[in-house]
Amino acid sequence: MNDGDRLSGLIRSGGVYYNVGGNTPEEVFAELVAQIEVAPGLDRSALLSGLVERERLMTTSVGHGIALPHPRTPLVSRPEDERIFVCYLDKAVNFDAMDGGPVYALFVILSADPKSHLGILSRLSWLFQQEGFREVLRKKPDSAELANVIQRYYS
Repeated sequence: MNDGDRLSGLIRSGGVYYNVGGNTPEEVFAELVAQIEVAPGLDRSALLSGLVERERLMTTSVGHGIALPHPRTPLVSRPEDERIFVCYLDKAVNFDAMDGGPVYALFVILSADPKSHLGILSRLSWLFQQEGFREVLRKKPDSAELANVIQRYYS
């Protein structure tokens, strides 16, 4: 499985969510945790605390209006339960990004182990450096469109 297939599959598993509300990262996390479809057995309150705790350590914003929130410790144990939730905010929120810009898109990562997590972070970070990908992301594509764009970058 190539990198594009892997990322696309994780996004299809997690889904794409629109108009996630909130004025602070914590409010956004609470809203998204209430909306997303979590893996069986995943405790929503553990996910919420994991996201909030990680964000308090250091911003998960990677610049250009994008953040990669994730719990510090894995909340899923099986690779088939890994996923990426793509959440477009109803309005941009200050995540104390290094570039000073507000965040409008979140790629919430749930991974089963550190090696998988680092691989996902690396692949996403590379994509976010591509101006063409960021342009498409600003149009808030659905999971099928996002998968097609990712495939183009990784083919």
